[in-house]
Amino acid sequence: MSELIHKLGIDWKLLLAQVVNFLIILVILRFTVYKPLLKMLGERRRKIEQGLKDSEEAAQKLSGVDAAYKQRIAQAEKESINILSKLEGQAKEKEAEILRVAKGKEAEILSTAEKIAEAKKKESETLVYKEAVSLVKSAVAKAVNLKPSLVEESLIQEAVQALKKSKQ
Repeated sequence: MSELIHKLGIDWKLLLAQVVNFLIILVILRFTVYKPLLKMLGERRRKIEQGLKDSEEAAQKLSGVDAAYKQRIAQAEKESINILSKLEGQAKEKEAEILRVAKGKEAEILSTAEKIAEAKKKESETLVYKEAVSLVKSAVAKAVNLKPSLVEESLIQEAVQALKKSKQ
């Protein structure tokens, strides 16, 4: 075998030196390159895992926020319906109040109008009776062929009273 090694051109001293050099370089590379590289890869893996955990937590929080949002929207809708129904009830009460006040004013206006109409009626009757007195006076005067000043007031008053009674 030594002959085979010699024929292949292998020098065992050189081979041993190369193995020692390889081991030295291996040790140096292991401490200077391989360990920092492994440390950097581990750190990167940890950051990636932390990022995945954070994204899962964010997704869970987002779904929780979404559920809370939907719940608040539903609650706001219920509150708005309640407020609208209360406002509707208040509007109906206000409408009833306004109608009651309007009917009261209507009755007051009608009462005032009736009083005014009655007063006008009495005023016009008074004017009619005054005119009737002068007409009766002149009619009696012509009938008697006397002066209107000589006709007795009592006769005129009786005629007017008879006219009043016939109207009623």
